Amino acid sequence: MNKEINLQAADNIRALAVAMVEKAKSGHPGGPMGGADFMHILYSEFFNYDPSDMTWPFRDRFFMDAGHLSTLMYAQYYLLGNYEKDDIANFRQWGSITPGHPEVDVKRGIENTSGPLGQGHTMGIGAAVAAKFLQARFGKWMDHKIYGFISDGGIQEEISQGAGRIAGHLGLNNFIMFFDSNDVQLSTMTDEVTTEDTAMKYRSWGWKVITIDGHNHDEIRKALTEANAETEKPTLIIGKTIMGKGCVTADGSMFEGHCELHGQPIGNTGADYEKTLENLGADPKNPFEVYADVETLYKGILESKKADAAVKKSEINAWRRANEGLAAKLDRFLSGKLPDLNFE
Repeated sequence: MNKEINLQAADNIRALAVAMVEKAKSGHPGGPMGGADFMHILYSEFFNYDPSDMTWPFRDRFFMDAGHLSTLMYAQYYLLGNYEKDDIANFRQWGSITPGHPEVDVKRGIENTSGPLGQGHTMGIGAAVAAKFLQARFGKWMDHKIYGFISDGGIQEEISQGAGRIAGHLGLNNFIMFFDSNDVQLSTMTDEVTTEDTAMKYRSWGWKVITIDGHNHDEIRKALTEANAETEKPTLIIGKTIMGKGCVTADGSMFEGHCELHGQPIGNTGADYEKTLENLGADPKNPFEVYADVETLYKGILESKKADAAVKKSEINAWRRANEGLAAKLDRFLSGKLPDLNFE
């Protein structure tokens, strides 16, 4: 894959996130700008699903813990064709399908409602447990992955501690979580509120931990490849990222890593909105456009995803023919209906 186009794709996500928040006059632009590289590599190269069948039961799943980073998801899913331009342009508007914090919308890729930090971490682990439950009853072919995305704030929440412990104890190797570690919180740097060693903590719970430069695409690929190959442990990928990656001032000077980029339009900070869009390769007059090369790239990605899903579905159909009894049981499980019960 062309390295330059991949960088453009990540910048396109950044620009879209910035533009959504600026138009809405509300939101969190800095975090999505830092997490864009991971999201692009995950969805373009690793995430397995069928774009023509979004509710396919055997898809990979993505759980966002940091719901305030909703624009990161909307921008990524816009590139994948799950949203229209008007949808993202109406971010945080009354009646829109792109609220400030994401709400369950599986057909557009939103697996969980999130906002209170730590809950997405736990929901993802619950999904990983469910996947293992099905694997134990129907076979290793049900090997889809559960991905999570968590922030500095979410990793500190008490609910995350319990979730992390049980995931390590159960050896949920099908769970892979990216920790967007930019050392910035709403109003402070993280070192003002915590001194713990997150990597050591997760290792002590039985996790595989990989620390990378969260903007280096080769390191992201390597980490995701290692995580997918892991057979005994859940994986935490600690990506060291930069809050507001790509932000510049009116004179073109870099303006990255500042707390003020976390929770307000960048035009309200020391960064310049139009100059930042230009720095990211976007047109300030048409900020919700998908770059031409990125659009071409994603058309190919979508076709590849559909083809891969078709192969997987063919394999599943062969399993069904060879295991009619188990297939009927699986269908009952997936129907969500209770069996007829006689309590007399």
